[in-house]
Amino acid sequence: MQIFIGLDGGGTACRAQAQLECGLRTEILVGGAANVFSDFPSALKEISTLLSTTIEQARALAPGATLDLPRIAMGLAGVSESGAAARLRDAFPYPHLAILGDIDISLAGAFEDQDGIVLAVGTGSVLARQRAGKMLRLGGYGFTLGDEGSGAWIGREALRRALHARDRLGPDGPMVADIWQKFTSLAELISFAGRAKPSDYAALAPLVLRHAQQNCPVAGAILDQGCDYLLGAITRLQEGATDMPVAPLGGLGPTLLDRITRAGNTNLHRTIPKGTALDGALWTARQHAGTKEQTP
Repeated sequence: MQIFIGLDGGGTACRAQAQLECGLRTEILVGGAANVFSDFPSALKEISTLLSTTIEQARALAPGATLDLPRIAMGLAGVSESGAAARLRDAFPYPHLAILGDIDISLAGAFEDQDGIVLAVGTGSVLARQRAGKMLRLGGYGFTLGDEGSGAWIGREALRRALHARDRLGPDGPMVADIWQKFTSLAELISFAGRAKPSDYAALAPLVLRHAQQNCPVAGAILDQGCDYLLGAITRLQEGATDMPVAPLGGLGPTLLDRITRAGNTNLHRTIPKGTALDGALWTARQHAGTKEQTP
């Protein structure tokens, strides 16, 4: 019996699920952060452990059955930018392994093989269009150079604007007051920034969203700036096909697309994704998972 495994590795956590050819699925299993660009050794450890556990869960679904070697598709944050696919293939013992970017499995989850645009916003941000079997990707260059509108970007902007308010170079507001309650001194805030990972900054995003809902102008300005970037990217991807559906994914994608739409961009053809990025990884494992020597 064949086992298919999908894995979605992100900057905050990774998730995996197995499906047998009869359709039975394991529970979704969760591991730690798996960004092969920012921390390859840690990501490799998390992915290896999660895959082993997922295979064990798949075997438990069919006790006594003879199971073929698993066909695995994983979509990983940072793999496209870092060129880490070859290192990962060498590190894993699995002969049937497809390694893709996280946006590839997001597109597959949202649209399978149909045309559409994905707005994937979580700890990071990336957008992509699938059209006539070809993909065009925008953004997703990592926290240092990009990820505009993402949770990490929103959190960093909140700290930056708190510093501007402290120096009387920018407006104050309830969000700024909350930031200074959380970080009780300048030294504490600077110390946090010196050690923080993108996921640490992203943990501040809910605070910004809450204050934006309460009409804090500083929080609202942060979200508006992020939404302006995301709308510009969507508009670029719509060139030649303005009615192309847009599917929001990730923890922040739906919320930010709602804000973009409320700002008057009613021409966006929003759609509900068929599934998650993890669903896309499983779909890819069933459809396209290649051998260890192949790079999708």
